[in-house]
Amino acid sequence: MHHDEINQAISRCLSSGQTIGRVTVALSGGLDSMVLLDASHRIQQAFSANNATNSAPIMALDAVHVHHGLSPNADDWAKFCQVACDARGISLKVARVHIGRTQTEGQGVEAAARRARHAVFADSGAPLILAGHHADDQAETVLHQLLRGTGLAGMAAMGEMRRLSTTQWLRRPLLSIPRAVLAAYAQDHALTWVEDESNADTAYTRNFIRHQLLPLIGARFPHYAASLARAAKHAADSVVMQEALAKIDLQWDGATARAEKLDDLDLPRQANALYHWLRWLDVTPPSHAMLETWAGQLFRASPTDKPHQAGGHDFVIRRKHGVLTLASLAKTAPQDEGESAA
Repeated sequence: MHHDEINQAISRCLSSGQTIGRVTVALSGGLDSMVLLDASHRIQQAFSANNATNSAPIMALDAVHVHHGLSPNADDWAKFCQVACDARGISLKVARVHIGRTQTEGQGVEAAARRARHAVFADSGAPLILAGHHADDQAETVLHQLLRGTGLAGMAAMGEMRRLSTTQWLRRPLLSIPRAVLAAYAQDHALTWVEDESNADTAYTRNFIRHQLLPLIGARFPHYAASLARAAKHAADSVVMQEALAKIDLQWDGATARAEKLDDLDLPRQANALYHWLRWLDVTPPSHAMLETWAGQLFRASPTDKPHQAGGHDFVIRRKHGVLTLASLAKTAPQDEGESAA
């Protein structure tokens, strides 16, 4: 049962695209990634032997291990991953990264490590990378984001698919499967794995949620993981619709954003359009409160069509003749005569 659920999830993930030429497993050495590696290898072997009708077409399988250097056991984890891959005839790349401990609060280090991992994935050139995040990870992420007061994009948590570049995807085939199912699979196949000692440190917010908050919630709501996963899916669907609405409101054609239609709309809709426009331009949007302030400055009718502007710190947004433009403050020309400054 556990085998079928995991194998079917991975096969579904891989079969949703075209024939897979190369699949790379993100291998930390922990339970989830070891299950993902083992199951993917078995699927590949079955496909190669041409004796499994439901197996996804994995033509080549390799792995990448990111050596963060944050633990004194990091070298041992890399060696463990190498032995596991050697036993299966799988090529492993160990990528060493440096994480600066510039912040003492757990999320700072976690976020830096996550960025470093994604940079390694992107640099690997692998067209498809599989990560072993499971339903319990998703529940922790949703709850963490809710407690931070994040918007819908944050509440959407981890998507099953994430584009790393025009030619690369990160996918999480086990995202709907509880950790207990992975543990049962590991026991059935006599898998071993490593435990990151930092996972027990409740000074890290996610560990506090995992070890103290979620057990309390689970005592009253035993199916919380599935419920939070549904909430994440609803949030993700809403983000898609909000982005589609922003494109309509801004008459966005991939290059030009017009502001006239937003002048008479409510503030949340104006802020939504501004948020997504900045995302399309690869600019990290500011806080929601700042977005509303900027929206109020930019989306207002001007009988004389005088330019408006908003922004601060690194860039300025200008509206002129109904068109929005973004410029770096360092490169911005002196303010036009008659321009309404924020």
